[in-house]
Amino acid sequence: MVLGVACTGSSGVPETTAPVVTVSSLPTPTTTTTSDTSPTTSMITVVTTGTSPTTTQPRGPSGSGCTPGDAIALPEGEWYGVVVGASESGIEFDLACWFTGDSAMEAAAEDGAEPPPNDYYVRNDNPQIRSLPVPAETEVTWYPTGDPLSEVVVTFPDWVEGVTARGPFFGVWLNVIDGEVFRIREQWVP
Repeated sequence: MVLGVACTGSSGVPETTAPVVTVSSLPTPTTTTTSDTSPTTSMITVVTTGTSPTTTQPRGPSGSGCTPGDAIALPEGEWYGVVVGASESGIEFDLACWFTGDSAMEAAAEDGAEPPPNDYYVRNDNPQIRSLPVPAETEVTWYPTGDPLSEVVVTFPDWVEGVTARGPFFGVWLNVIDGEVFRIREQWVP
């Protein structure tokens, strides 16, 4: 569950807009010196809640973004979207863009939408549905009752059965390697 966004301030220290469990940076920050000998640091901040990191760029969508090209399979990375269908061997996935913080405000303004009240904004302007294989042993973090306190981790077949009974309340984050989903995490929203 991501409750806030971590940003790197001018001092290079992560700042948060809401409680965050763990903040780390990948890759290791690199420092370069400009002609005026003042060091500049560049880094990507990773917000970790539980076991699934969400990469947050300084500006733009979270995760690996939302423009993987026209490929049917998703490239390696972490992707946000909505599961529109599921079977015991995979999912039908509608990729979307997840924005937080200032990026959420900017994306909503670009789309002519009201400012987001809960510090996140979802843009879904790509109609392509992707069929993605999901191995049975894939772990899924989900909220069986819809309440964030009900969070559990189950195998993919158990999740498919549970979501069929409960209904798909939430979008999900998929972690993909070699075109195959190896982790699914529901994104709780207030």
